[in-house]
Amino acid sequence: MDMDTAVASYVADSTHVSDALHMQAHHAALHDYEELHALWVKAAPDRRQTTLDDYWQVLKAFADTSGRKPLTDITRKDVIAFRDQLLAQGLSAATASHRVGILKTLFNVGIGYELLTLNPATQVKTHKPDGKSRVAFSTDDLQRIFNSPIFTDNYLPQVGGREACYWLPLLALFTGARVEELAQLLVKDVRYVAELGHYLNISDEAEHAKLKNASSRRRVPVHPILVACGFIDYVQQNKSGKLLFPYLKPNPRGKLGGYFSNFFSYYLRQRVRITDKRKVFHSFRHTFKDICRKVGIEEAVHDALTGHTNNAVSRRYGNEQYPLEPLFAAMERYDIAGLDLAHLYRRHYDPLRKHDLKLIAAFYGVMIGFVAARTRKDAAPFVVVLCNGAEAGIEVASNALLFGQLPTNKLLLVNAWIELHREELIASWHAGRLTGEFMKVAPLR
Repeated sequence: MDMDTAVASYVADSTHVSDALHMQAHHAALHDYEELHALWVKAAPDRRQTTLDDYWQVLKAFADTSGRKPLTDITRKDVIAFRDQLLAQGLSAATASHRVGILKTLFNVGIGYELLTLNPATQVKTHKPDGKSRVAFSTDDLQRIFNSPIFTDNYLPQVGGREACYWLPLLALFTGARVEELAQLLVKDVRYVAELGHYLNISDEAEHAKLKNASSRRRVPVHPILVACGFIDYVQQNKSGKLLFPYLKPNPRGKLGGYFSNFFSYYLRQRVRITDKRKVFHSFRHTFKDICRKVGIEEAVHDALTGHTNNAVSRRYGNEQYPLEPLFAAMERYDIAGLDLAHLYRRHYDPLRKHDLKLIAAFYGVMIGFVAARTRKDAAPFVVVLCNGAEAGIEVASNALLFGQLPTNKLLLVNAWIELHREELIASWHAGRLTGEFMKVAPLR
């Protein structure tokens, strides 16, 4: 072995030894932080795995920022430096404050176990900058989103969960739900109640489902525009499936909406050209709240729709679930002025025809009623037929199918019933338009 080779070998070996000693020292220093985290986990073992992971990632990031000092050597300046680094990375003030709060919680545990004598995160505050970190979409934003390739060119990439690309933005706009609440829906979570319609049952009953808090468990009516866009048809086509959006893949944290959120933010910037970084998928939730206020929906009702906590004492009384009737009534009032989604309709939609259905007959699994009190004055008499979640409008004079669909055998029965009672139905229609009440008609026997 020549001299140069020997020196090179010695230097390499020395470097390896030095690196090994350095890593060993770092591991020893990190052990204190691992112990602190383990004690916090021990104090409340029922926490969700994602929460455990979040707290460890924050603690480890702090350890790296502070040079993995022994816990007893950490000062308030170390925590302030960590906060400032988070802000320098472009994180919001709210996120930085939340992570400092995590450190404060963990350090309090350390005091309890005599790993620390003082909490260095106490009184470390993060001032919020002027303005919001997330803002609502404007009407122009919404027009651009819903006239972009996803909705006009059937652009449904795998990375966005295919059909999820289409339905998640629409659902968010008309429900105000969080992305993960929608992404984790099961087919059976789209439910139906007679005389009202379909609704989303947002819960954490399924093994994979997680919610932000107890108030997040709620029922949200499916807006008539979603029905017109074919959402219920999509659900019924997936009856054999479990997840409503089966092509969404969980990210490493188990979030079904994680990869989709990343895709949607990229899509907004690159394809829709909405460059304001405050506008993300969560902006639909802000939009929903703004519109609820504009159309005069009571705060308690739109809080119930969005799963926001209301501190009013009266909310602590009564049933755990908000009653469906006022929720459906509110959803009928939810209207986005200036937004035209007619190009997405797959079913007939008449904004004047609401689901204030007055039943006049029921037989063989179908319910039939009039909604004439809210139709145009020049509209011809028609009945609305409900059957196992399906809905259809049928003109009385001609038996023409105006909108929706019914099973063939039920449609034949309804047509036969109309033939038998046509004159009676037309008379009831005209009388009811003045009084709001309609005569009952004998069922088909």
